[in-house]
Formats: sequence, C-alpha cells, structure tokens
Amino acid sequence: MWLETLRRFPGDSSFGATARLRLAFLGPLAGAIVILLGVWVAVLYAEQRATIARDTAQARTLMEKAYPHNIAVHADLLGAVMESLAHNAMLRAALARRDRDALLQLSAPMGIELQRKFGITHFYFSGPDRVNLLRVHQPGRYGDVISRYTTLEAERTGATSHGMELGPLGTFTLRLVTPWYENKRLLGYVELGVELDHILRTEQVFSGVPLFPLIFKAQLKRDDWEAGMRMLGRQSDWNRFADVVLSTQASAPMPAELMRRLAGGLPAMTAAVEIAQARTVYRIASMVLVDASGRDVGRLVALIDVSPTLVASRWGLYLGTGLGALIAGLLIVLFHWLVGRLGRQLEQDEQELKRRAAHDGLTGLRNHLEFYALLASELARGQRFNRPVSLLMLDIDHFKRVNDAHGHQAGDAVLKKLSELLCRAVRTIDSVCRYGGEEITVILPETDLDAAADMAERLRAAVEALPFDANAGAPLHITASFGVASWPLHADNSQTLVAAADAAMYTAKRTGRNRVVRYGPALERPAVEG
Repeated sequence: MWLETLRRFPGDSSFGATARLRLAFLGPLAGAIVILLGVWVAVLYAEQRATIARDTAQARTLMEKAYPHNIAVHADLLGAVMESLAHNAMLRAALARRDRDALLQLSAPMGIELQRKFGITHFYFSGPDRVNLLRVHQPGRYGDVISRYTTLEAERTGATSHGMELGPLGTFTLRLVTPWYENKRLLGYVELGVELDHILRTEQVFSGVPLFPLIFKAQLKRDDWEAGMRMLGRQSDWNRFADVVLSTQASAPMPAELMRRLAGGLPAMTAAVEIAQARTVYRIASMVLVDASGRDVGRLVALIDVSPTLVASRWGLYLGTGLGALIAGLLIVLFHWLVGRLGRQLEQDEQELKRRAAHDGLTGLRNHLEFYALLASELARGQRFNRPVSLLMLDIDHFKRVNDAHGHQAGDAVLKKLSELLCRAVRTIDSVCRYGGEEITVILPETDLDAAADMAERLRAAVEALPFDANAGAPLHITASFGVASWPLHADNSQTLVAAADAAMYTAKRTGRNRVVRYGPALERPAVEG
C-alpha cells in the first residue's frame, strides 16, 4: 500500500519522510512476520516430530503393558478350562489306561468347542513318561517325547506350568501343562495352547494395528522352518531378512518398504523409523518377545499410523499464514493437550470410583451389590456348563459384645482380619463378599453341597482358632455361624439361593452358634420378594 502511495506522489518531499518512516516501520514488521512465520514452521515441525515420537513411545509402552496382561488373562482362561477338564472322570480314566481311542472319542468334540469358544488350538495328552498319546488337533501325530520347557517344568514341580513357547515354524504359542494325579499316582500330562495371533486379536490395544512377529533365525532350524513353509504353501525365503524370519502369525501382508528396511537388519527398538504405504505413513514400534524359559526369541513389530498427525500439521501450517490462524493454532494445540490430560485424569478417577463402588471400604471385600452381580454370573456359568454353585453365609457370633466391650475400632479390626483370613483360605475362583454388617458370603463355583460344607467347616475351625487383637492385652477369640446352600439343589435363582443360605445360617445361630448348618427343606426360609 505504501509503495502505491509513493508512486502517486513522487514530488511531495513532505511525503518522503512519512514514506521512510513507514518503510522503517513496515520493514522490521515484515521481517518480524517472516521470522515469526519461520519460527512457527520450525515449531510446528518440531512439535510434529515430538508428537509422533511421543505417540509411538506411548504405543510401545501400551503394547508392553497390554501384551503380558493379555497373556495372563489367557493363561487364567486356560487354567479354568483345564480345571473343568480335570473333573471329567472318563477322561481321567482313559488317560490312566493310555487308551488313545477313548481319549480321542471323548476329547474330539471338546477340542472343536474349545477352539470355537476360546481359540484353543493345541490339546495334548501325554503319559507319565512325557510320551505323547494324542494330539486332539492332529490325531495322526503321536508317540514322540514332549520336551518343551512348560512340560519339563510341570514334571519338575508336579504342578501346572504355563508360558509362551516357540514352535519350529516360528509360531509363538501360549501353552499350559497340568499333571493329572489319582491318589498321588501320576496319570500323565494334559496340555492346552492358544496361538499368539488369537491372543493379539482379542486385545483392544492391537485392534486394527498391523503386527509382525519376527523370530531370530538363531532360535530356529532352517531345514525344519523351510519344510514347514512348503507344507503351508508359503514362500520359504530364509535369506529375505538378515537375522530374522517372519512368523506365520503376522496379522497383515508386510509392506514392501518394511521388507526393504528389514533386509538390512533389524532396527534398534528406540530408532525412529518411518515407512510409507500408499497414502499412509507408519512409524515402527517394537517390543521384545520372550519365551517361557526367559529367552529373547524375537520382536513384535507394530506399524503405528502417524498419517493423521502429519495431515493435521500440514493444515496447521496453511492456516498459520495469518496471525489469527497462528493464535488459533496455538490455542488448539494447548487445548488439545489440556483436554487430553484432563480426559486421562477423568478416566483414572472413573476407574477409581468404579473400584470403590464395587468394594467395601473397611474390609476391601466385594460389597453387597457386587456380590449379587458375581452370584448371578456364576449361576449363569453353572447353568451353561451344568456345574453346581454353592453359597456360604456366615455371621460373627455375639459381635455386638465385641463392640460393646472393646469399642467399634476393635470390631472393625476383627472384621478386617476375618476378611483377610477368609480370602487366604478360599480358592482363587471363589469370591468373598461383605453382605452387610458382620455378615459375609463366600461364592463357591464348581462346588456341590458336600464340598461346600467341608469348606465351611474348615473356615469355621480357622476362625475359632485365630486370635484377634482387641487392643486390650489378651488376644480375643471369636466364632462364627455358617449356613450352606447349593444351586440347583436348593434354589433356582440367586435370591432363593441367598435366602436358603440365610435360613441355614440363622438355624446355626439358633441351635448354639459356632457351627455349620446345611440348608434343608425343613428349615424356615425368610420371605424373599420376587
């Protein structure tokens, strides 16, 4: 504008000073704008790289946390399935006789159902000498000695062993091996396995993320691997990569650019490596794959899509040509960061509120509402698998006397210590809940009435024998009355089961306390709404 004015008034000497002043002012201003724009571009670029690096680091950290968590979840699932199988008397008898035909006839339908429901692809029966009797998923292969780490650990410890193990084709499998005994006589070993690809598919963190398990060649035998690739109809290019091979468990075809990068060697886990495929830009994130024996056997490489970050930065650059767009962009970045931080804090607070809502503040046990939710879930599972569910309800005898004689703090201490005792004494699949006041319930899945009564008697004796500190010098001893009821023997839903256990418990209190009473039709059951 000022140049146009100079052209229109060339002879005006008085205007020359104004023009020089304007030039002196506008020159530095224009320079400052150029510098600010340059700083903006530099800051945007640096922020872009930092954001990508941060997102990748967060993705890697999340992978490293989610992977072992999901392994543990699936190990618990395999353990629960194994416990259910161990109760099958016909399976146990067939294993004791080493009767392959009977084992196959009994386990083949189970194997199909386990694969459909839980993704369990490996189902083995082996003798006490670890000689394989039956691979349910491959009945034609048997007679070899199983010498994998998990089986050797089960043999060494005499207890269940589990962990990730590497197969000859570079596959990674979670295996759980349990020795079966009959009157202290080892019948043999039963093994269940879930492939890595199934474990990764069931983890929300890995949903939609291209994953490539890479196995070190040093952990494989080339001849076995190449033979397996031919058997699967896949190309067996052992020399494609320098020090690794691609596992058959990859979730997607490997991009050509990634192949080119890997041909020169596996990049360091902290290296900032980006690749482009079509219009998508990925940043490589990887984590260590460790087998059950602690060996570093490879890497799990994930491709983190950073294209949204790149596109957003470009648009920010375009909008940043003006001062207003620059300020708006800075505010967007600031609010994006603040909202993300606030959102994470709200999520953490929500999780803590959920935890507090489900647990009793004094004892740490599941509370009344959570008890009914757990009981309904166990009854549904028991109905699905035709397995009994039992319920114990106990009440501390003369608890009011403890509060009156020693104070409510002593009563609280008694409740807390009693809760800790019960949690230690029950099985991992059992649930101890605070029903209300001094009443506590114990949900016993897979447990009939006789076994539940035996458990109640053990708990009753343990409570009677345990000294409690009442802050009065001499230890305080308490007793508890137990009521036992079982589904479907005594009830057809959770409310009637609670009512039956409650009636049995009150009978125990009325008939002398410190005893276990099983529910029976002759007992008076309190009225239950609904």
